Amino acid sequence: MLRLRGQRNLRRVAAAALVAALSLAVLAGVRTVGDAHAATSCTKHTKRVVTHVRRHGKRKRVVRLRHYWTCAEVPSPAAPAATAPAPAPAPAPEAPAPLPEPEANAIGVIARDKNKQFSFQPSRTVVRSGRLTVQLINEGEDPHTMAIQRIGPDEVGEGEVTEIPATAPKQQSTGTVDVQPGRYRMWCTLYRHAEEGMEIDITVE
Repeated sequence: MLRLRGQRNLRRVAAAALVAALSLAVLAGVRTVGDAHAATSCTKHTKRVVTHVRRHGKRKRVVRLRHYWTCAEVPSPAAPAATAPAPAPAPAPEAPAPLPEPEANAIGVIARDKNKQFSFQPSRTVVRSGRLTVQLINEGEDPHTMAIQRIGPDEVGEGEVTEIPATAPKQQSTGTVDVQPGRYRMWCTLYRHAEEGMEIDITVE
């Protein structure tokens, strides 16, 4: 009888040691998980276990507490909402368009003598009064000149004559002259070039 009782006590001690070892193992495992994964949460639970044993030939009710753990993942906190981009800066007001440069008071005259057909071809026939820039462009085969003089009421030249010097073929020369409202004659001063067609009239406003 004493031997049987000793065996039972030994079994209970062994069972208690096993339960304690399992609890420690679970606890250690839970702590390791908790340390390694911050997003895991573990909870300890206690369960009441009722068993019946025979003692001294009688059946007795034994109540034990069983401990166990459960772990669950904790959802990661929501990422902060993306910050809305800063509004684009308002475009700088456009600078007012610069005023156009005043048109130059100038005239270009092309001299031609191909096949003995002499001519002056002006870039315009009306200019403004004041300082006038005159450009002679020789596209002929011979040198040419150009003189400028105001035409009087009787169709005769009056006042000073301004001359552009002789200009070689494929070259150009530039001069200036002060002009007043009225008509001006432009012609080549070389022999008979004006009579052959190198003569034009322009109007000054």
